[in-house]
Amino acid sequence: PDTILRNGLNNRYRVLEASVIQRNGSDPEKHLTVTASQSLDDTELCILRNGWESVPVVPGDIIHLEGECSSGTWVINEQSGYLVLYPDLLLSGTTISNSIRCMRRAVLSERFRGSESGSRQTLIGTILHEIFQQSVTNNLAQEKVEELAKKIVYGQKYLKEM
Repeated sequence: PDTILRNGLNNRYRVLEASVIQRNGSDPEKHLTVTASQSLDDTELCILRNGWESVPVVPGDIIHLEGECSSGTWVINEQSGYLVLYPDLLLSGTTISNSIRCMRRAVLSERFRGSESGSRQTLIGTILHEIFQQSVTNNLAQEKVEELAKKIVYGQKYLKEM
């Protein structure tokens, strides 16, 4: 792997294992086996609690940990510490606020931000995305999807980009 891993100041780890543990009478925890070693040796345990267990971490992910590590065990909960999933992916505040409406669109716009904004492919993709999103959200029948497509394609919203 080409990813730079290190503990200490940067605390970049690769997740080797992830499992959800349900303790008797308590909220679930997610236990992560992580390493900062390219050879996958020297593992540490990261325990996610109090809502942090819902972070969709899977083996192979790169994470950044902040908090206290005691005897090779990190505990991330509502009182201390935090985890950053995909620390190399920087998203603008605008992208994050746009994700409230549609997360896929926000990620795609960030991914293709460097390309020509008025490209034909981007316009077609944006129109198709809007048709698909509204069709699925509203559970439209085929005839209604066709009506919606005509309304969107001939609507004012995209005319200036054509």
